[in-house]
Amino acid sequence: MLRVLVTRPEPGASRTAHRLEQMGFQPILLPLTETVALPAKAREAPKDAMAVAVTSANAVRHASRELIAALAALPCHAVGKRTAEAGRKAGFTTVNEGPGDAVALADAIAGGFAAGTIVYLCGRVRFPAFEQRLSAAGI
Repeated sequence: MLRVLVTRPEPGASRTAHRLEQMGFQPILLPLTETVALPAKAREAPKDAMAVAVTSANAVRHASRELIAALAALPCHAVGKRTAEAGRKAGFTTVNEGPGDAVALADAIAGGFAAGTIVYLCGRVRFPAFEQRLSAAGI
């Protein structure tokens, strides 16, 4: 049986290991990083926010309940299926499932808003293209 080293953080490491086992591989889990919550207070969310954008399910999972409760009534634009599911599970009432790509999500959001403020739930490490596209659109 062929062994495969899985280095991604949990809970993704276990999901990947399960899929590898189903394909006949022997996964070896060695997460090299850990995803932890960044401090974000609900009172820090902009009062003029029109929506929420999320490009990672981890951002939703690690957001405080207080923050999610403050934002839950806003439409949530999720990058793809797993992130949309995390948004629904966290309590967002309206979740729009995106195309699975952050740049395409930014383009879709920009097409729906002339300008304004969107709360972006994200981590410290991220790809800049999503924010750059929204900023160029005045969002």
